[in-house]
Amino acid sequence: MEEDAQQASVMTLRNKKQKDKTIMYNKSILTLALAATLLWGCNLPPREKDKSTLREKHNYIVLLDLSDRLIVEKNQPERDKEIIRHIYSVFEEKVKKDLYIKSRDEMRVAIAPQMGSRVDRDEFEDRLYVNMKNIQNVYRRAKEKERREDFFANLDTLYSRAVFSKNPEHYHGADIWKYFYEDLKVDYSTDSLTQNFLFILTDGYPIVGSNPVKLRDIKDSYPGLHVILLEASPREKDMEWDRVAEIWKEWFDKIGVENYTLIKRGAISKELEQIREVLTEKKAT
Repeated sequence: MEEDAQQASVMTLRNKKQKDKTIMYNKSILTLALAATLLWGCNLPPREKDKSTLREKHNYIVLLDLSDRLIVEKNQPERDKEIIRHIYSVFEEKVKKDLYIKSRDEMRVAIAPQMGSRVDRDEFEDRLYVNMKNIQNVYRRAKEKERREDFFANLDTLYSRAVFSKNPEHYHGADIWKYFYEDLKVDYSTDSLTQNFLFILTDGYPIVGSNPVKLRDIKDSYPGLHVILLEASPREKDMEWDRVAEIWKEWFDKIGVENYTLIKRGAISKELEQIREVLTEKKAT
């Protein structure tokens, strides 16, 4: 009996040792598997952001002609500012639709090159630029009113400096072609989920210096760009509006701009409605 008890004790001890070895083996296998998984995961290429989760971005560019049109046409600075404020309100509506934190929208004021200008282009283009992507989420909604007030205040300052004389001869023509040739490529967004809108505030006459029509070809292309020409004010004789419109249409066709809208200067309320209609046709989201 005593011998049987000893043998049973030895068998129990062996079984325990075997069980302990099995447990240790399983733990080792599990540890190695976990380490391999972590190592393999670290070597995986970073996931690309799923574009389907991104909201469509709108990029609003307002190009200003600050030539003698500011003093030749009645209340032109105030009209310009009202139009720009309206575009800014549309920009804000788009940001709200994207729930602020999902917005990637941009709005900027650009100034066409112009000899003898009293306005620092770089300074005001910096001050009149809002990019929601560059604003921390916590401030996007909280500082909406402050951003708007700053934008409008800088707009007032810009026009107060732009109107420096009552003599038309003291002003030079704004070079809209040069903006397209040199600067638009910086302001235009190449993001595939972007709608680019370029609003040009000008009297409609593409005249620079002694060159009656300085609208030549450009070196870059801007797919999907929608140009809206505003405040064009040709003289009311000999169907001049038709001739001015034809110049712009031919140029836009030549440089590959397929979407453009020409809006003649008229009642400001009608122009604002037409701006909203253009944006609605683009199915802004």
